Order: sequence, then C-alpha cells, then structure tokens
Amino acid sequence: MYQPVGKTYKTIAIYCRVSTDEQAREGVSLAEQKERLSAYCRAMGWNIDTTLYVDDGYSAKNMERPQLTKLINAVKNGIISKVMVTKLDRMSRKLLDLLQLIDLFQENEVSFISISESFDTNTPSGRLTLQVLGAVAEFERERIRERVLDNMFHAANSGKWLTQSPYGYDLVEKELSINEKESLIVKKVYDLYLNKGLGYYTIAKKLNEEGIPSKYNKEWSLRSIKLILTNPAYKGTLVWNRTDSSKKKRKEKEEEEWVTVEDCLPVIIEKETWDAVQERINKKPMASRAQSSPHLLGGLLKCGKCGGGMSISWSGSKNKRFRVYRCSNNKNKGTCTSKQYRANEVEEWFKQGLLGLASSLNHQTIIEFSEKESISFDTNKEQKVRTAQTRYKRKVEAYTVGLIGLKELKEEKDRMEQVIEALSNGKNTNKNIDLKSLQKKIEEKMRSIIDAMGILPVEDTKALISTLVCRVIVKGDKELEILLSTP
Repeated sequence: MYQPVGKTYKTIAIYCRVSTDEQAREGVSLAEQKERLSAYCRAMGWNIDTTLYVDDGYSAKNMERPQLTKLINAVKNGIISKVMVTKLDRMSRKLLDLLQLIDLFQENEVSFISISESFDTNTPSGRLTLQVLGAVAEFERERIRERVLDNMFHAANSGKWLTQSPYGYDLVEKELSINEKESLIVKKVYDLYLNKGLGYYTIAKKLNEEGIPSKYNKEWSLRSIKLILTNPAYKGTLVWNRTDSSKKKRKEKEEEEWVTVEDCLPVIIEKETWDAVQERINKKPMASRAQSSPHLLGGLLKCGKCGGGMSISWSGSKNKRFRVYRCSNNKNKGTCTSKQYRANEVEEWFKQGLLGLASSLNHQTIIEFSEKESISFDTNKEQKVRTAQTRYKRKVEAYTVGLIGLKELKEEKDRMEQVIEALSNGKNTNKNIDLKSLQKKIEEKMRSIIDAMGILPVEDTKALISTLVCRVIVKGDKELEILLSTP
C-alpha cells in the first residue's frame, strides 16, 4: 500500500483476549471476537488496514500480557489510530487499569471503541461514559487512600517510622536507630546555626568544602540544611501527615491534622536546643544584603532620632576617605537631622558597650530575659493545647456520625490529655528557669563576640553578633543602646 512521504501510516488495532476459564464457562472464542470487530469496521466504512493483537489464555487481572504490551508500544510509537475491543472487559477487568490505558490512548490521539457497550471516546456519549467511569475510579482511589491512611495513622501513633530515614539515623525494621557518624554532623549543623550564627547557605557551603556528604552521598544545599534544622525527629518527636503531597506542589497541612507522638524516637538534639533553633528560624531575618555586608554593624545599626537604618557611606577627601554610618532617611529623603558617624568609632563604641554589659549583668536583666522565654513558651503551649483539643473535637464529630469507633475516640482523648499534662509539667514561669545558667550563657556569648572582633572575618563576627544582639541604636557620640535577644 502507498505511504505518503513524511507521514506515518496508521492502522486500526483489533485487540482480542480470552482466558481458558472464560472459554470453557462462557463460550467466548477468539474467532468470534475477530469476526465481530472486522464486521464493525466494514459497517462503519473504515477501509484502513487492521492489525490484530491476540492474547490467548491470559487473564485480565493485570496488564502483564505480551500482545497488550506490544499494542501499548505501537500506540506510543504513533502507528495506531483506533483501538477496538468487543467488550470493555477484554481490555481489563480492573477499572483503574482500564482508565490508565484510555489516558494513554488519549495522550496519543488514539480513539478507544468497545462495540458491545457502544463506547467510543470520539463521540459525546463515549466521553460522558468515560467521565462517569473516571468519577467511579476516583471514588475507588479515595477509598483505597483512606484505608492506607488509617493503617499509616495506626503505625505512626505506635512510633513506627513510615518513610526513608532522615540524616543521622538508620532504619531498622521500621524503627530509627542513631547513625553515630551522621549524628555528629547533625549536632555540628545545630551548633553552627545556633551558636555561631551561620545561615543555611554558609553551613551548606562549609560542609561541602570539608567534603562531608549528605544522605546518599549528595552535596548539601539550603533545603537539606533547613530540613535538618526543622525536623522534630532529632528531639525524639515523630510528626506524620504534616504535608499534603497529593498534588504537584506540596503544601503544609493544618497542625490539628498532624499525627504527633512525643518522646518515641532516639534523641540526637536536646529539646531546649531544638526549640531555640526554631525560635531563631521564626525571627525576622536580617536582610541578605545586610548579612553579606563587609561592615560590622550593617543591618543592625539604627538611628536614635528617627529609628531608620544606618547605612555605610564614604566621607573625607579624595586621598583620605573613611567609612561613615549615616541615617538612610537623612541620606535618601532628607527627613532626619541625624549626623553621620565614623564607622570605626561606632564599632569601637559597640565593643566597649558589650564589655560593659558583660561586666554589669544584674539580676533584673536576667529576669527580663527569662520573661521573654516564659512568654514565648506560654504562647507555644496554648497553641499546642488548642490543636490537641481541635483534633479531639473532630474525632467526636466523626464518632457521632458513625465514621469511627469508640476505641479510636478514646485513643484521641488519651492523646489530648497526655499533651495537656506534658505541657502543664513543662517550664512556664520564671521560677522554673535557671537564672544563673542563663546569665552564664549570655556572658559566654558576649565574650565570644568580643574575642572574635578584629580576629575573625567580619562576616563570621556578624553571624556571632546576630545570635545575641537584635538591634544597636546610636543616640550620640559614644552613646549606644544595645538591645539583646534571648540566646
């Protein structure tokens, strides 16, 4: 037959299938299927050549059939225009498998025809039938998903790990065990972030330069560092069902939908350290440009007159220029009358101010720090209690309409009571805070910053400063106000 140059010649695929059991039980023969399909082609006036695909003695319980595989490859290669069967169940008895095949046909612009059901995806009625079948299949998929989720909820509530192990752990019979070598790197990441003030990018770069591979020997990235710093598994807490990955773009679910089991995993990072890291992550970060600024107080220094940021400028003669901190509102808008200050002098005032603070920390200052911690803890505690109560309320509603049993409702109530009891026993007043320990921590942090100034590169020193100092306000010559954040 003549084939036009540059065009692919397409044929009609006739697919026939019969299993031994069907032929004995129903008298379904391959010859009958072939004849009916050929007659249908003649009746429709289709003069295109047909290609026969016959699976003799194969069940439709799955798609592992040699001629069906050959047909699928022909469709993908663009040599089929139509696929014909006598009945839908000749192609598959499983609706999901059938719909997958129909999706493949549609992607390759191949129509699918079943002559017994008058099903043709090229006709409006055929497309309507396809939509109905799709709705039924979607319902079945959701039912399967619900059953899987129920099993996974049960496993998660029992402390079983349901995905691949995070860095720092090995997975042994669905339980996490600490990988001693990797756990040291996890601790290092937390120390670099919390105590050295380094950011995600700098930590990733540092580990890559040291030749330390991440999981599965890949390089470290901003995302992999952030995942380590925000994973509650390291403090012994299992959290599952946190994100919705059913769509292309992963989205975090409401907290009351999470499955949270405290103290069920091996601990690598102490809870206080983990909480302190989350607090720093949730703080408003310094602008990236300010972080990389080669000037010690860039991004931290504020004007004492208008509250605006103080940025670096240059002053002096052509042959004798020097850095100055100047109010941005004065420089760009003319709305502030603040004068400019020599940068070297301001930075020296800052160092002397820290020295003075380190030697004059008093009981009242430490109490102010402890109050910050207490307020933060209480706010977090209230949120967790509300989440546990909301989750229990939803279970009550589900029990009322018969979706869950009394046993599952009681388990949810027990979990809520455990959360409330655990939080009630936690530290939530100044009396629970070790003031001497907090004072020692602040003094050590100040001493580290002072020692770093003039020795470490400015970027590293700024990172250290950011772990303790949230703002520096210049009010006049040799007059600075240094505002500290909770270390």
